[in-house]
Amino acid sequence: MLRFDLNWARSNVGRKMNIHLKDGSVIVNVLVTRALRRSDESSILYYSIPLRNKFGKVPLRDIVWAERLDAHLLTVGGAA
Repeated sequence: MLRFDLNWARSNVGRKMNIHLKDGSVIVNVLVTRALRRSDESSILYYSIPLRNKFGKVPLRDIVWAERLDAHLLTVGGAA
């Protein structure tokens, strides 16, 4: 099983993602803003929800997997 660590989180800063948590919930369409290690050796992923202007954080140990949202997949094509 893939384990998410601080290096993974830092490599995804600035990207839009869907984050799937261990409790089964999904945080949809978030922009990863930063990843930090706290003094008690736990890593935290900070994110923002661009359309609602809300911010949040989640410990990396609670993330099961994450899917990257590519901009070209979200656009609707004009000519076929």
